Amino acid sequence: MISGLAVTSQNAENDLIQHVNPFIETRRMGHTFHGATVPFGMVQLSPDTDTISYELNGGYNPRVYEYCACYQYDDPTIVGFSHTHFSGTSHSDPGDFLIMPTTGKLQLNPGTADNPESGYRSRFSHENEFAKPNYYRVLLEDYDIKAELTTSARVRVSSVTLSTSFSVLPRM
Repeated sequence: MISGLAVTSQNAENDLIQHVNPFIETRRMGHTFHGATVPFGMVQLSPDTDTISYELNGGYNPRVYEYCACYQYDDPTIVGFSHTHFSGTSHSDPGDFLIMPTTGKLQLNPGTADNPESGYRSRFSHENEFAKPNYYRVLLEDYDIKAELTTSARVRVSSVTLSTSFSVLPRM
């Protein structure tokens, strides 16, 4: 009888996951990240749409606070995928490990959102972006690369494909 209750509870929990919207509060000052992570996981993979300097003309840059989560829904480009975010405010951790899959000439500067070709960043569209609990994928349009992210309790799993078609990675 007890095991029957546990199975029922598990099925109800799985049904609720389909209603989760990871993009909630990714605009303006929401400070949430929508990437892949598991509860209490050591890795929180998520796209970063810009890198803003803390310093501007010898003083504090007030726009830096907008990027605590490293992702702003209204930004048109992705500069990479970082591996750790603080829970709650999702502020990127100093020393975050950023990866950006690219093709072609090696670029060492991210460039600007107005001129992505000046660096390694890429344009993307929300039409080719998808997130659900512990899974994220996006098409990096400038490179025609599909990036997929998922995690387990202590590791990340990434897939990079030179294709515009999407496929789902198996869950760990």
